[in-house]
Amino acid sequence: MSKILAFFTKKNNLLSTIIILLILGLGSTVYFQHNKIKRITLEHQNEIKLKNALNDSVNYYINELGEEVAEKLTLQASVKTLEDLKDKLTASEKELIARVKAKNKENSVITAALIEAKAEIDSLRGTGTVVVNADSSKITFSDTTEFLTYDIEIGKVKRSSPLVDPTIMFKSLTLPNKQFVEFHWKDEKKEGYPIQFSVSNSSPYYKTYDINSYAIPELQKEVVNPSGWQKVGQWFKRNGKTIVYVGAGAAIGAGGTYILMK
Repeated sequence: MSKILAFFTKKNNLLSTIIILLILGLGSTVYFQHNKIKRITLEHQNEIKLKNALNDSVNYYINELGEEVAEKLTLQASVKTLEDLKDKLTASEKELIARVKAKNKENSVITAALIEAKAEIDSLRGTGTVVVNADSSKITFSDTTEFLTYDIEIGKVKRSSPLVDPTIMFKSLTLPNKQFVEFHWKDEKKEGYPIQFSVSNSSPYYKTYDINSYAIPELQKEVVNPSGWQKVGQWFKRNGKTIVYVGAGAAIGAGGTYILMK
């Protein structure tokens, strides 16, 4: 009876070893196939993100502070890829890439932006202090507000001769402004979370006309800010080969031990 049990035990051990080897082989195939599909998917997402960014225009909205925000998708590709697409780039985008390329010679650029903005005053009426000089030939206007500071002097107010024109001299004109810029992930899962860039100005006199930004293609949401499941996936990605190799080695070792002991 003991011989019969030993015979079936050996048969079961061999069968178990074969099953383990098959499972590990299948798991290894699935693992590498998954990584290949993931790489192809990522390349496709990067192509979509770049295409959308090239076709995007500046979008404006008012934030919770009452400031106007300018927002636009970020160009996320290698500098070489963008240089090859120079015929599809605007003058501002070309300037941005040229600046990034030049800066890369000193340091590795992760993100960068080029902002085109200017202060606009369509009308200005002084409501501050007005000082009239004793000789009545000069008048000084000055005022300081949250968004505008100026000191203007007007001379030769009393026309003394048709040959002499009155003059105006801006002694100082200051437009205080706080500019806030930031990169963030756009919630588009199917595109792999493209990056958007936005800029806001605290002063209503400043108008942002165009913004263009750049980010390295390696800047991915699942790498920078992974979810819980993505962290698990990254762990398996780092340790998957080791697990497969150790498991296969253990199974082969078990199979070899069984054969030697048979």
